Amino acid sequence: MRLARLAMVALAVATAGCGAISFDVDQAVPEQQVNGSPLGALLGSFLPQPFAININVKQETEKRSTGPATSANVKQIAFRATPHDAPRGNFDFVDEIHIFVAAPAGSTLPMVEIARLAPVPKGLTTLQLDIVPGVDLLPYINAGATISATATGRQPAQTITYDGSVTVTIRI
Repeated sequence: MRLARLAMVALAVATAGCGAISFDVDQAVPEQQVNGSPLGALLGSFLPQPFAININVKQETEKRSTGPATSANVKQIAFRATPHDAPRGNFDFVDEIHIFVAAPAGSTLPMVEIARLAPVPKGLTTLQLDIVPGVDLLPYINAGATISATATGRQPAQTITYDGSVTVTIRI
């Protein structure tokens, strides 16, 4: 029994450096507003206010008493029409959405797509985007990156507001 327990501890220590330890960190998406237009003009922007990734990876790993992070990957991006208990509209005005991460000006890191939803299903007040696999956000987070979006569609007939969340998996 003692040998089996020792073997399990040795296995845990050996795999700890291989990304086997991970945890999720959520960041809120600030409330956004897309102005309505009875004329249904082309959609200008889905995220009118690009936002910074405010995840402090070092602080998050220290809080959990883990080693330094080796990678950070998007797990989920969701948007919800507001107010949540009685949304004023839905996402029918959007045909497709593409979410990007970009490092600050002067960085050598390229802008990269991290999530998309095409086509956007009709009638929804909550959207779960499809994550682009294999994008390591760690260098972007460390550089002070921002998240932005492009979208196709038409302005909604009435102004809509929404917020959301980004969940990032940190691997040790």
